[in-house]
Amino acid sequence: MGKVTGFLEIDRQEQRYEPASDRVRHHREFTIPLTEPEVRNQAARCMDCGIPYCHGDTGCPVHNQIPDWNDLVYQDDWEEASRNLHSTNNFPEFTGRICPAPCEEACTLNLEDTPVAIKTVEQAIADKAIKGGWVRPQIADKKTGKKIAVVGAGPAGLAAAQQLARVGTRFTFTSVSQSPAACCAMASPISRWKRAISISVRPRWKPKA
Repeated sequence: MGKVTGFLEIDRQEQRYEPASDRVRHHREFTIPLTEPEVRNQAARCMDCGIPYCHGDTGCPVHNQIPDWNDLVYQDDWEEASRNLHSTNNFPEFTGRICPAPCEEACTLNLEDTPVAIKTVEQAIADKAIKGGWVRPQIADKKTGKKIAVVGAGPAGLAAAQQLARVGTRFTFTSVSQSPAACCAMASPISRWKRAISISVRPRWKPKA
C-alpha cells in the first residue's frame, strides 16, 4: 500500500494531453507525463486492501503486484519498484501506454471514489527504469541446446523470446516484418508505440560492450 490516509487526502491525477492543434502536426507521444512527486502522490492513494482486486481475476491479466510497487514508488524506491514490476511484466512500457487498465476498474477505491492511477504509475516506473539503465539482459549461465521458432514479433512474441533467452534457449522470430513489433506500430497509434518500442527492445537482449 502507499500512504495510509493517502486516498482521503489526495485526488486522482492523470497525464494531460498536448493541445489538439499541436499534436496533429507530429506523430510523437502527445501525453505530458506527471512529475516524480506527482507520481508518488498517486501511488500514495493505494489503499491497504484486505483483498487487492486490482491484480486478481478481475484485475490485471498478468497479475502485476500493484500494491507492492505502488508502495515502493511512494517510498521513493524506484529501482526496487522496477524489479517488482518486471518480475511479472516483460514490457510494462507497452502496457503502461495502451492497456485498457482493468486493474483500475477493479480497484477497491473505485467503489466509492476514483481509482488509483495505476496505469500512470506503471508507465512512470517503466520509463524511469529504462532511462536509469536498470533494464538489462538476464543472460543464462547454461544453454539448453534447444532452438525454438517464435511466430510473430509483437508484444507476446517478444515476451516469449525474452523468457526463452533467460533460460538459455535460442530463438528465431518468424514474422512478416524484419523489425520487432513493427506490426504493432502499424496497427496502433504511432505516437503511443514508437518511443516504447525504440527504447525498450534492444536493452533486453544486447549486452553493453
